[in-house]
Amino acid sequence: MHSSNIKFTLLIILVVKVLASNALIPSSSTIPISSTLTSSSSVLVQPTGCSTPCCVAGGSSTSTSSGSTISSTTSSSTSSSTSTQPTSGVSAVDISVAQSQSFWTCAAKTYKVVVIRGYQQACGFGGKVDVNFLPSYQAAKAAGVPRVDAYLFPCTGTQPGGVPCKTPQTQLNEFLAVIKNNKMAISHLWFDIEPTSTASGGPCNAWQLSAAANVALAKQWVALLQQSGYSWGIYANGNQWAGMFGSRSANIASQLPLWAVQADGKPGVDTVTTFMGGWTSAFAKQYKLDTTGCGGSVDLDSFDS
Repeated sequence: MHSSNIKFTLLIILVVKVLASNALIPSSSTIPISSTLTSSSSVLVQPTGCSTPCCVAGGSSTSTSSGSTISSTTSSSTSSSTSTQPTSGVSAVDISVAQSQSFWTCAAKTYKVVVIRGYQQACGFGGKVDVNFLPSYQAAKAAGVPRVDAYLFPCTGTQPGGVPCKTPQTQLNEFLAVIKNNKMAISHLWFDIEPTSTASGGPCNAWQLSAAANVALAKQWVALLQQSGYSWGIYANGNQWAGMFGSRSANIASQLPLWAVQADGKPGVDTVTTFMGGWTSAFAKQYKLDTTGCGGSVDLDSFDS
């Protein structure tokens, strides 16, 4: 082979190598970075039936496409960054007077719970069913209020005018008869323990016996409530407890849910701080008294849903 041919051949080989090194092949810098880090298999789905706290505790998550399981460590870090704070209760009101139709229309859209006074101390009668109980309940249901509760404010102790209070059993029977006879769908019943006195300008004396007598009477009531077959809770103010029962720690009914009175203007069941009587948590909180809601006279509350 001639040397000229050899040189020509070598030149051709060199040209081919140069062309090959500059072929139209994308370099790594032209490949989208996201394609190396993200794919459909990296999208997380909350496990069926598992709330955020459950997943934070170690529940696993699954892929939307490949079905592969992401490790519980990855799931925990993802869930904990998006978890919501525990609920502090739903908006509620309690009432002790008749309300207008416009109130009920508004209340059905504004409040999750309305608590109606069903029985009043009415010391001139020894206790009686509130005349507004049934009409208020019917109006609430007709308007579509999500949940209706009721409370019993008993006649207790020695009353002015010489009219004795009816026995606890009689008062309870009168109250429950209205509920039973009218097939009222009441979610929860509440027993109101709060002192009143004629000396303070009230019409009646409630829990104005001795501390020992008040304790005995309260326990009698609580026993009857628990035997009634209905779900009951206790409405009370921690700052009034010792005055009625001799000690803030007097345990009368801590086995029942507490509707705590703490009129500090702060909504939220988890904001209750004034505990007594063996309770360490509350089911509901009354946080504002004697105010206006939906154009009617109400007290404002927060209730556990």
